[in-house]
Amino acid sequence: MARIDVMDQLRARFLEPLPAGAARRVIVWHDSDGEFEDRFDELATEGFDGAGVQDGVMPASEGFLRPVRFVKAEDGSLFSAKKIIARDDVTSDILLYRRCGRGCLEGDWLADVELYADHFQADYLSLLADELGVANPDDVREALAAHKSFFSAKTRVRKFRECVPAAATAEDVERGVLAVTLGGGTPESATVGAIARGALCVLLREGADGLSKLLGKYDAAAALASFLERFLGYDGPLCEKGALESLASHVLLTAASSQVSPEALKGLEGHIVAQFAPSCVAVLREWAGVGERELEDLYDVCRLVEGECGLPARFSSMAVAELGELDVFPCVDEAILGSLLSSMAHGSDRASEAHAACSRRRGLCWYGLTSCYYDLLGTIADMAEFRQAHAGGFHLGRPGEVWEAYTSDWCAMDSAYRRMRVAYEACLLEGNDAVEEPARLAASWAEDLYANWFLSESNACWAAACAPEWADCGYVEDAPRQEGFYWHVLPEYAGSAKTCVVIVSDALRYEVAVDIASGLERERGGVVKVGSMQAVFPSVTECGMPALLPHNSLALSSDGSEVLADGMPTGSTQQRESMTRSVISSARALRAEDFLSLPAAERKTLLKGSELVYLYHNKIDATGESLATESDVFDACSDAIEDLVGLARRVCADAPSARVVITADHGFLYTAREIQESQKVGGDDLPAPPILRGKRHLVVSGSDEGCVDDEDRSLLIPVSMGRLGSDALGFSPRGAVRIKSPGGTSRYVHGGLSLQELCVPVVGFWRVRAGSKDFEDTALASVRVLGEGRRITNSLFSIELIQDEPAVGKVLPAEYELCFTDSSGNAMSDVVAVRADLASANPQDRVTKVRFAIRVAAGLPSKGICILVCRQRDNGAVAWREEYKLDIAFAALDVFGF
Repeated sequence: MARIDVMDQLRARFLEPLPAGAARRVIVWHDSDGEFEDRFDELATEGFDGAGVQDGVMPASEGFLRPVRFVKAEDGSLFSAKKIIARDDVTSDILLYRRCGRGCLEGDWLADVELYADHFQADYLSLLADELGVANPDDVREALAAHKSFFSAKTRVRKFRECVPAAATAEDVERGVLAVTLGGGTPESATVGAIARGALCVLLREGADGLSKLLGKYDAAAALASFLERFLGYDGPLCEKGALESLASHVLLTAASSQVSPEALKGLEGHIVAQFAPSCVAVLREWAGVGERELEDLYDVCRLVEGECGLPARFSSMAVAELGELDVFPCVDEAILGSLLSSMAHGSDRASEAHAACSRRRGLCWYGLTSCYYDLLGTIADMAEFRQAHAGGFHLGRPGEVWEAYTSDWCAMDSAYRRMRVAYEACLLEGNDAVEEPARLAASWAEDLYANWFLSESNACWAAACAPEWADCGYVEDAPRQEGFYWHVLPEYAGSAKTCVVIVSDALRYEVAVDIASGLERERGGVVKVGSMQAVFPSVTECGMPALLPHNSLALSSDGSEVLADGMPTGSTQQRESMTRSVISSARALRAEDFLSLPAAERKTLLKGSELVYLYHNKIDATGESLATESDVFDACSDAIEDLVGLARRVCADAPSARVVITADHGFLYTAREIQESQKVGGDDLPAPPILRGKRHLVVSGSDEGCVDDEDRSLLIPVSMGRLGSDALGFSPRGAVRIKSPGGTSRYVHGGLSLQELCVPVVGFWRVRAGSKDFEDTALASVRVLGEGRRITNSLFSIELIQDEPAVGKVLPAEYELCFTDSSGNAMSDVVAVRADLASANPQDRVTKVRFAIRVAAGLPSKGICILVCRQRDNGAVAWREEYKLDIAFAALDVFGF
C-alpha cells in the first residue's frame, strides 16, 4: 500500500492561519479502524519534528504559534477528554484522536467539540481520497476500497490524478482506474471512447485471456463490464472467447444503425442497441481522430466485424443511395466504388451519381484509404459528362471556330484524361483488391473514349477545317502564330514593363497551362491573362524554340538539321541568347535551374539590368522523350505546374514590376495504351532519307513529293513548309496515327498537327500594388448552413452546408472546424472538419452534409439555446456563429466524458 504521510498532513493543518475570530485550532482525528493509533502515540510522545512533549503538550516553537495538546478519547474517558478541552486548557491547540468514524452525535459527550472542530479522517481511504483531491471522501470510500490493490503503487496513484484530476464520484474512481489499467495517462484517456477503445485494443492484441489477466490485477473486470453496459449498452462477454468479435460488433453495428435504414442491417439486430447509437458513434469518431497507430487498430477491428457479419457482400448488393453517409466500415467505400466504376465501365450513365458520391464521401472516416479511387471515379465521370455534352460529335467548319472551341471547352477532355491517368496510376500503387478490377475496367473504358472517340473525332473536325490552309501556307489565319510571338503576341502581355521574363517550358501543352494559370490566379494582387498560339510545323523543339525569339525570318537548313533565325543558329541556350542580343542588347537567356541557383542579389541584378529574359524549363519533354520514363509524363506535368507557378512567383518577388509570360515550343499527344500497327503509316516505303522524319511528321524535298504513295497519302495531311522559308513539303498523320519508325517512344509523341500538339499556351502573370484599381485581394472560400430550421431534437443531428462560391481564382480553398457549444463556450458536440475546396460552378455540387453527436450531460442543458461555431482550422479564428434551439426530449448519454 502506498505510504501516505499523516504527519505532514497534520502539520500542514496546524500551520494554517486561524479563521477570523478563532483563538485556537481544534482538530478531531477520526481513525475508525485504528490504523494510525501508533502514529498518534508517537506524536503524543515526541511531538512534531521531535520537538518533545511534556504532560501531553508540545510547546510552541518556530512555525507553531501555540502549544499543541494531544488528547486520546477512549470509551470511559470521554468526559475527561471533554473537560481538558473545554475547561483545563483553553489556550492550546488540540489534536483529539478518536477510534471511530464521523457519524451520529446523539449521546456523544464530545458532540459539541465535533460540531466546531476541524476534522481529519485518518484512515487510509480518507487520506487516499484527500491525496486524489476528492472534495467529499465519503462519496468515494466504497469505490476506493474496491480498488485498494490498484492504489498500492505511487505510479498508479500519480497516473490516476493525471487522468482524473478532480474525482468527485464513484464513477470517477472507476473511470480513472480503468483508464490507467488500459494504459492511459491523460484526461483524454479517461473518456468513454478512450476506455472502450482501450478494451478493444487489448482484446485485439492480447485476446480475452490478456484482458482478463490485466483486469484481474486490480479487480477491475466488474467495473469495466458495468461501465460498458451503462455507457454503450453492451452486456456481452469481455474475458471469454469471442469477446473481441462480440464487443466490436456491438459498437460498430450500433453506430451504423443510426446511419442506414433498419432493412440495411436486417438479421444483425442482436448486435444493435439503438438508444446507444450516439455513444457508439462518438466512440468511433474519437478513435478515428486520435492518431495513425490507433486508426490502424480501428481498421483491423472494422475488418474483423466485416468478415464476421458478411458486410462486404451485404453492402455490395445495396444501392449507392442507401449507403448514404455510412462511414463506420471501410468496405462501404469499396462497395460504392465497385458499383459505380463497374457500371460506368459498361457505359451506364451514372456520372452525376458518381460526382454526388465523391462529394458525399469526402471527409468521412475511411475516405483516405480509397481517395485515389474516388479521384479516378470523379475524372471518369468528368469524361462521361463531356461525352454526353458532345454526343452529337464535333462539326465546326471554320478553323477559328475549332480553335476557340478547343481552348474554351474541348481541352477539358485532355485535362480530364490526364487526371484520370494520374489517379489510375495511384490506384495501381494502392492495390485495393476489392476495387482493383472495377477500376481497371473503368480506366480501360475511359482510355477507349479518349483515344478512339475524342482524339479521333475532334482532330478529324480540326483537319477538315484546316487542310486547305495547311497545304497552301502551312498555318491557319484565325489563330495567332508562334513565329509572331515577339512582335505581335508578347506586347499584349508585357505592356510597358521594363523587364519581361519569358519562361519557355518544353512541351507544355495548353490544358496543362490552364492549371498553371489557376495556380497563379490565387496570388494576392496577381493578374493572369491566358491566350494561345499555333506552333510551327513540325511541332518539335528545333522549330518552336527559334520561333519564340525576336526575328524577322526563319529558315530550315537544306539538310533539315536546324532552323535558323535571321540566319543565326538557335540550337543551344547560348546561341539563343546571342541571337536575341542582336535585337535587344540587354537580353539574357539561361536555363531555369541556373537562374534559381543564382544568389538572390545576382538574380535581382540580372532582372533589373535586362529588358528581356528567356528562361528555359524542361520537365515534360525530358520525361516523355525517354522510353524509360514516357509513362510518367503526366506526373511530369504535375511537377511542371508546381515548378512554373513557383518560378513565376520567384521572378515577381525578385523584380516586383516585372511581367512573366509562360509559353512553350510545342505540345504533345499521349495515350497510355500502345498504338496498334494498324494505326501506323508508311515505314520503309516512305522517302528515304527524308529531310525530317519523326513519328508525327515527315518533311521531303519538293522533288521527292511523289515518293509518298497514294495509300499513305490518304492517311497523311500535306503541309506547306513556306513558314520556314523552304519549298519542301511536310506531311503529318491524321488523328493520332503514327509514322512507323524503329525505336524511341510511341505513347508520347509530338511534331504533328493535332490540337494537342499545335495549341501552344501563352500565360501572362504580373502583380499590382494594393490600392491600385486593378488590385484584387484573395479570400477564403466560405461555407454556410442551408435551410431555415435551427432546431435540434435528436442527439444525432445532421446539417447541410453549402460552399458559397467555387474555390477558383482569388477564392482560395479553406478548412473549417464546426462544433456546437453552450452560451459559455463549452463544447456540446464532437468537432467536425469541413473542407471548402470544391471548384464546381454548379451550387448543388458544393453542398455537403455533416453529422454531429450532440452532448447532453450533467451541467449541460437538454433544452434552450446552443450555438454552432465555425472556426478556421489553421488559426482557430471564428468565421461565424449560428444559434440553434436545443429541444431533446430525453437527455442523451454523455458520450464524451462524465
